[in-house]
Amino acid sequence: MTRRTTAAEEGAAKPPTPKAARKPAAPKAVALPVEPVESGPQPPLTQRLARPQSVEEAEVRYVAARDAWTAAMRAANSGRPADLASLAIAQEAYEAAVAERDRWHTGTKVAIPVESETRSAIEAAAGQEIAWRRVLHPDQPKGGVLSRIRRRLTGG
Repeated sequence: MTRRTTAAEEGAAKPPTPKAARKPAAPKAVALPVEPVESGPQPPLTQRLARPQSVEEAEVRYVAARDAWTAAMRAANSGRPADLASLAIAQEAYEAAVAERDRWHTGTKVAIPVESETRSAIEAAAGQEIAWRRVLHPDQPKGGVLSRIRRRLTGG
């Protein structure tokens, strides 16, 4: 984009710059073709960041998209190509908002357990070690006579 000069600026003469003070011209940048990146099954980062972060935000976006689509439907009655194009864009935005709203309403909720009591670091480390030992080395049946009889009677 070029800057427009005023008549006063055009009339003013620029002082000539000496040749020694001139900077050499910078090499021109060459534009290379860029290969399109396949997004695969996951949407691009900009779309993931633009997604609503809560149910309320999804509802607000749905209502805004619905109202824009309704207004575009009314404007499209004129039959102008620009109005029909804006209707197509509003329709796509509305469908995306509906899908996002449905995703929030039908999404599975995951409960995260929260421990109410705080433990010291040593107690937490000991608890983890005991839990790992239970997983890696389950209780072995005892080899006594009474325990063998009990196992045969209980089927264990």
